[in-house]
Amino acid sequence: MKQWLMMATAAGALALPALATSPAYAQDAGEPELQMQREARQEMRTERRAERQERREFRNEAAPETRNFRQERRENRQEFRQERREDRRENRQERREDRQEFRQDRREDRREFRNDPTPDRREFRQERREDRQEFRQDRREDRRDFRQDRRDDRQEFRQDRREDRRDDRRDRRDDRRDDRWDRRDDRREFRQDRRSDRWEYRRDRRDFREFQRSWNRDRWRSDWSRRHRDNWWRSHNWFRDYSGVRVGFYFAPGYGYYQVPRNYWGVRWSAGQYLPSVFWRYRLNDWSWYGLPWPPVGTRWVYVDNHAYLIDEYDGYILDVVWDVWRW
Repeated sequence: MKQWLMMATAAGALALPALATSPAYAQDAGEPELQMQREARQEMRTERRAERQERREFRNEAAPETRNFRQERRENRQEFRQERREDRRENRQERREDRQEFRQDRREDRREFRNDPTPDRREFRQERREDRQEFRQDRREDRRDFRQDRRDDRQEFRQDRREDRRDDRRDRRDDRRDDRWDRRDDRREFRQDRRSDRWEYRRDRRDFREFQRSWNRDRWRSDWSRRHRDNWWRSHNWFRDYSGVRVGFYFAPGYGYYQVPRNYWGVRWSAGQYLPSVFWRYRLNDWSWYGLPWPPVGTRWVYVDNHAYLIDEYDGYILDVVWDVWRW
C-alpha cells in the first residue's frame, strides 16, 4: 500500500509542470488566427456601413421624384372622380327625360283609345255582355239542378231511413219473441233442475237420516274408551312424527304437521256450519279402524286437529262432529 502511494505521488509531481505549461502554449499558437478573424469582422462592418450610406443617398435623391409622382396620381384620381360624377348626372337627367316622354306618349295613346269609337270596341263590349249573361244563366241553371238533386237525395235518404226503421222494428219484435221463448225454456229448465236438486237433496237427507239412526256417538265413545287406553296412539305408526302441540300448527295422522292460518287456529266448528276449505284435503280414509260409521255418498271424514268432521264434499257443510278422536 505504501509503495502504491509513493508511485502515485511521483507521477503527480511529474504531470503538474506539464499541465501548467500546456495552456500557455495553446494561447501562443492561437493568437494569429484570432487576429485574422477580428480583421475580417472589421472589414464586413465597414462594407455594411458603406452600403447603408449609399441607400440613404439614393433615397434622398429619389425623394422629390416620388413626391411628384404621388401628387400627379392624386390629381388624376380627382379628375377621374369628377368626370364620373358628371357622367352620372347626365345619365340620370337623360333617363328622367326618357321616362317623361314615355309617360306622355302612353297617356296620349290611352286618350286616343278611349276617344276612338270604333265598331270593334263596340262589338267586343257587346260580346262580353252576352258572355256574362250566358255565364250567369248557366250558373243559375246549375244551382237549380243542384238544389233539385239535393232534394231528391234527401227524399231517398228519408225513405231509406223509414224502411230501415221498419226493418229494425220487425227485427226487434222477432228478437223479443225469441227472447220470450228462450226465457220460457230457461224457466222450464230451471224448474226441472230445481226439482232434480230437491229430489237429490231429499235423497241425501234420507241417507243422512239413515246414518244418524245407525250412528250413536255416546255408544261409540264408551266402546272406544273400553277397547283403547288413553295413550294408545303413542306406539302407533301414524303418530311417529308427533312431538306435542305446536302453536300455529295442527297434526293429522298419516300427514304430519301442517300450518294453520292465524284466524283458524284453535277454532271449533259445530254441525250446521261450513268448514274452511284449507282443512278439506286432510281426509280420514281409515274411518272403520276408528270405529266411525261409513260416510254417505258425497260426504267425507276429515281431520281438524284431533277432531273428526263429517262434511259435504261440495261446499264443506258440516253434518256431524266427533271431538277428541285420538287424544283426550
